[in-house]
This record gives sequence, structure tokens and C-alpha cells, in this order.
Amino acid sequence: MIKLLPRYLYRQTALGIVLAALVITALIFVVNLVELSRSLDAQPGIAASQILYLTVLRMPAMIAQTLPFMVLFGVMWAMFRLNRRSELVAMRAASMSAWQFALPALLIAFALGVLGTTVLNPAAARLETRFEKEQVRLLDAAKPDKEPTQNTMWFREASSDGIVVIRAGHAVPRTAQLYDLTFYYYTRKPDGTPVILHRLDAEKAVLKPGFWQVYNARDLFLAQPPKTYDTLALPTTIAPSALLQDTSGADNVSIYALPETIKNARKAGFDTRPYRIQLHKLLALPLTMAAMALIGAAFSFNFVRLGGALRLALIAGGAGFALYFSTDLLETLGANKVLPPVLAVWAAPVFVFFAGLARITILEDG
Repeated sequence: MIKLLPRYLYRQTALGIVLAALVITALIFVVNLVELSRSLDAQPGIAASQILYLTVLRMPAMIAQTLPFMVLFGVMWAMFRLNRRSELVAMRAASMSAWQFALPALLIAFALGVLGTTVLNPAAARLETRFEKEQVRLLDAAKPDKEPTQNTMWFREASSDGIVVIRAGHAVPRTAQLYDLTFYYYTRKPDGTPVILHRLDAEKAVLKPGFWQVYNARDLFLAQPPKTYDTLALPTTIAPSALLQDTSGADNVSIYALPETIKNARKAGFDTRPYRIQLHKLLALPLTMAAMALIGAAFSFNFVRLGGALRLALIAGGAGFALYFSTDLLETLGANKVLPPVLAVWAAPVFVFFAGLARITILEDG
């Protein structure tokens, strides 16, 4: 019988997390569907099925953001169900400790955190990029007589000689076309001071994977005659998706692409802190999930007959939201160079994790 109890706890905890995930996912789906419907329904030619498709594309990214709360409320739900039916009392009488009650929730949450980092994050990043592209395509199709353009855009990347700064007068994101361009090529002195080498003016450029296809270009060298080109291919590491709003942010980069992104950003002279914070955030996700599970378990052990179950549930929920907002605050401080990225990301989940361990220790040992 003793061996069956841990297996039963695993099943009940997993069931609680699944039920909480279904409820939260349904709420997210409805909210996103309503939001997209309000913003796109006014556009002619966009069908309800297309809005539904956009909502589905965005769901993985939203689920990834709420994954810790699914664990928190799922563990609380499972523990309160066991508590209400006096099963925790029976297990306690069978010599099970508070640590054995918390272990299934801890291990399941940690495993979900690993899956969230290694599987859900890359999928969410790809689908979020597809969502942005599909949204632009639908808006363009709804207004075929008018190409949506963006005003002046700036890019910067590393080159073989130093840094390239690119200015475009305006752009058509859907077709990755830029007009009225200027490419500024810089090198750096030993003290880090940038020195311009030459510049290239172009009438038009199309951003393709791995290179710019430039048209009607004029290359201006210092103390040398200018050169003109009808067409010219220039290597680049900028992805066409960078022309789409919000697709180049650190939150939408897969964990597998983050190390290379950080390397390229550092080489180009960009601030790498947002990408480093995102990398640490994904690496810390299993610990964050485990901390949420400990909170949910530690404040759900109070037996129903002792009273105060609602108060403890509110404390657990409040602690979970406090972890979320404190993490967000610390990450903001890290992005603003107040805290180092490691401390900004890891401090809150580590503190809450050990606070949960302390709570369970008090429950077990008094």
C-alpha cells in the first residue's frame, strides 16, 4: 500500500495541473480571440476562420508565459481535493511525510520547466514569427490598393571590417523591400572610436536570407572615385523577419538561437543584456516552476478540520503573483544595467524555492 500512495499522488498532482492548464488555456484563447476580432473584424476580407488561425498561432507564446501559474494553481487544486476528502490525513497516518507530499509536485513541475525551455519555447518563437507574417499578409490582402510602409528604419550589424549601419527611408515589410538606403561602413580604432571607411547609397534593396539584393547603388570611398552598380549582393546576418514589428525582440528568440544571437549582437556592438536575460530566464524556468510547485504544496497541507484553508490559498496565490512581479521588476532592473543579468533572473526563484523548502520543513518538524 505504501508503494501505491506515491503513484497515486503523482496521478492526482498531474491531473490537477492538467485541469488548471485547460482552464487557463481556455481563458487565454477566448481573450486573444476577442482581442484579435476587435482589431481585425473591421478590415474587409478577413474571415473568422483566419482570425481563429491567428489566435492558434499565438497560443504557444501565451501558454509559455503562464506556465508557472498553471503549475501553481494545479498543485493547489490537487492538494485541496486530497485535503477535502481527508486523503492527506489517511496518508499522514500511513507514515507519509510532508516531503513525500511535495515531491511529486516538485518533480512534475521541474520536468515541465525543462520541456517549456527545450520544446515549448522554440515552437512558440517559430509560431509567433509566423503569426506576425500572417497578420501582415492579411492586412495587406484586405487593402490591396495600398502597400503598408514603415518610416525610417535603422539596422546595425558586424562586417568583416567592423560595423555596418544601415538607414532606410521607408520599407514594405511584407515583401522585405527597403527604399532610399544608405550603408555606412565603420571600423574601430584600438581605443574603440568608430571611423567611417566608406558609404553606399542605393535606390532600393530587398532583404533576402543571408544577403541584401541592392539596386542602383553608388559606393563612395574616401579619397577614391565613386563606383556605381546596377545590382549588388551584400552579405548580412539580418533576417527578413526583422522588418516585421516585434519579431526581433529577445522574447521571440529560440533558446537554441540565443547563444549565436548574443555572439552576433556583441560583435556588432549591440547591447546583449536583453538576450542574456532571456537566456538566463529560460535556463531558470525549471527552478521557477519548482518554486511555484513548492508554494502551492506548502500552503495546501493545512488540514480542512483545522480551518484556514481559504486564507492559506490566498497566501499561496499571492506568493505566486509576488514571484511573478518581483521577477519582472528584477529583469527590468537587469535590462537597465542596475543589476547583472544572472542576479536579475535567478534571485527571485531561488529565494522563493528556499522559502518553500523552509515552509515544508516547519510543517514537518514543527
